[in-house]
Amino acid sequence: MSKRNDLIEELFVGLKKKESSKSYLKFGLQSNPFPIAGLPSSDLPPLDPKIKEKIVHFITSTYRNSAYGGLTIVGDYGSGKTHLLKYIKLTIDKLTSEAKARKEDFSAITCFVDRPEDSPQRVVHKIIDDIGLDKIRKYVWMIIIDKLAANKENFQKQFGPRSSLVVRSSEQWARLFNEPTRANYLDFLEQFRELNGDFGKLQEAIREIITKNIVDDGALADRYISIILFSEEKESDFSWDVLAGHVSKRDIQHKEIVFLNSIVDILRKVGFNHLYVFVDEFEDIGKLSSAKKMNYLLTLITLINKSSHWSVIVSLTNDVLEEEIKQEPPLYDRLTTTKIWLKRLKYSDGCTLIASYLNLAREKPAENSVCPFNEESIRRMIALSKGNCRSFLVLAYNALEIATRQDAAEVTPNVVESAKDLRGI
Repeated sequence: MSKRNDLIEELFVGLKKKESSKSYLKFGLQSNPFPIAGLPSSDLPPLDPKIKEKIVHFITSTYRNSAYGGLTIVGDYGSGKTHLLKYIKLTIDKLTSEAKARKEDFSAITCFVDRPEDSPQRVVHKIIDDIGLDKIRKYVWMIIIDKLAANKENFQKQFGPRSSLVVRSSEQWARLFNEPTRANYLDFLEQFRELNGDFGKLQEAIREIITKNIVDDGALADRYISIILFSEEKESDFSWDVLAGHVSKRDIQHKEIVFLNSIVDILRKVGFNHLYVFVDEFEDIGKLSSAKKMNYLLTLITLINKSSHWSVIVSLTNDVLEEEIKQEPPLYDRLTTTKIWLKRLKYSDGCTLIASYLNLAREKPAENSVCPFNEESIRRMIALSKGNCRSFLVLAYNALEIATRQDAAEVTPNVVESAKDLRGI
């Protein structure tokens, strides 16, 4: 018989406890609302009203003028940069959704790139990855089918079978442009083949539509055709190789610019007036070699200068902004048309943050109440975390857990000290 492991026994006892969710009720809470790793997952707005004003100004001005804008969020590690990026993205997504329901004029699409990687073309690839291959196909097809439908009266005559052995009725051909066939390119192509349509002529017509309405570049046009007409062969992850093929290093910068412009044009033609690209942890470019870094920054400047109807929102630390990006004044100016500085938490910020999270778990929110925390415990958490938002939230999570486990009446500075030991600060 194996020797009993006391740690495992304790874990089993803890996992079997059913009253854990009920134990928060004495504090008027349904659960522990603080993120266990200090990474906010809620859509809590920024603490500083001036930051909200800047966000409103940035979105309003870039969308209304349909022009490029750059917003840079600057702060130390753990200051809440990623949370603010996601909050702005969520705000734009919700605004688009609600505008559609209210029939208001706002329709934007957002993409989130979790890090810049080692070359700007990878950022472009990730934009497409985030939009998704199926959506790109759908949007491209919407442009194609609208153009084909404009001449649907002559469609049978233009694309009918070369052989007259099998003749289909005009009604059968007309059904190609009825819903749901019209909206689904796979159904359309399947029925087109069943009608013995001239696939070669259709491919030529689609290529002409793409070059006139999406991208006047032969290589890119062919790849757009391939993801529609030969989609069953292109089910692998959407990548630069699938869409743009292999291009020479000499031509890569030009292809990136043309590619990004074509994506923006596609989005605009199907009703999205602006593209917002979010790039997190932009400070990673500081780790690149000098040559790669120079190529990265210069290519990014070119992308920004040559592409319109899109905006970039980046997060990075102040040292990289001042020591790396500032060395390229044109890029610095374009990335910082609006700048948000996330400062370390003060006592008042800590109170607001605690109250906001607690209200997420309260059945009846109490606007400014920090109970079961108190002034001393919050001040101690600010001191221990040195005002770092992530560390502060981790302390709050652990302190509430300890107070619950100890059946304490409130979260005291002593409980915070125990949370500090658990955290290892």
